[in-house]
Amino acid sequence: MKINTERIYIVMQPYPELEDFEELFVDAERNLADLEDLFSGGIKAKDIFGLYTDKKTALKDALKLWKEVTKEKTPIDDDKKERFREFVTGLEKLSNTHNIAIAAVGGVYIFDEPQMITYDEDHTSGDLVAYWDDQN
Repeated sequence: MKINTERIYIVMQPYPELEDFEELFVDAERNLADLEDLFSGGIKAKDIFGLYTDKKTALKDALKLWKEVTKEKTPIDDDKKERFREFVTGLEKLSNTHNIAIAAVGGVYIFDEPQMITYDEDHTSGDLVAYWDDQN
């Protein structure tokens, strides 16, 4: 069976490091090199959201995924910023009371709904691991 590359569109699954729409939507007619890169690199079925022969449908799905990805990357809203500031103020007081500092980069979760949060108490490793209700 011969496949007409002028009518193949691939929508990739979004991933955390996704930076632009071109990484999500592959137009085979416009860029055959992308197809070669995908398939020679050992693309897996789980990496593909869908294969299309209709550009309009492929673009619609790709744009929907892109909106979801960019929505997740939007800045923290004012309520979350204020709650984070209050948390840091309380953490500073707690740190100074107990003479314990936490050095962390990333890994801050600001929940929209109340969660039961607990921490691993292994003081020998220096790791502070949080656990909460919705964690998988």
